Amino acid sequence: MSENKHIKIEHFQNLVAVAFADGILDEDEEDFLLDKAEDADINPEEAEKIIKNADQLQFMVPMNSEDREDQLADIVFMAMIDGEIHQKEYDLCLNIAERLDMSKNDLDEAIKLTKKLWGEA
Repeated sequence: MSENKHIKIEHFQNLVAVAFADGILDEDEEDFLLDKAEDADINPEEAEKIIKNADQLQFMVPMNSEDREDQLADIVFMAMIDGEIHQKEYDLCLNIAERLDMSKNDLDEAIKLTKKLWGEA
């Protein structure tokens, strides 16, 4: 497996781990995950296998800063997929941001940007 493919799979696994953090994968979350898998050229069978094993995944910190920013953006999007970010989701995003060596301000900026992209700000 190429290094780039490995990074994409790791990124996807992190998204699945975050989506499943509350113990539930709803239809919108699963649709978003499958779209992300397709964007990353991860075949549907592999994506489904990762999703089925969501309860066994652990968040892994990416090595380079670009991947970290992309991950935080995707994680915020995932948390806000129902239109808002609940306190539990915010706390999880903040925990992940800190693990990515990013600040609360970085997280708040990502949330603000996501809301702006959705036309809510």
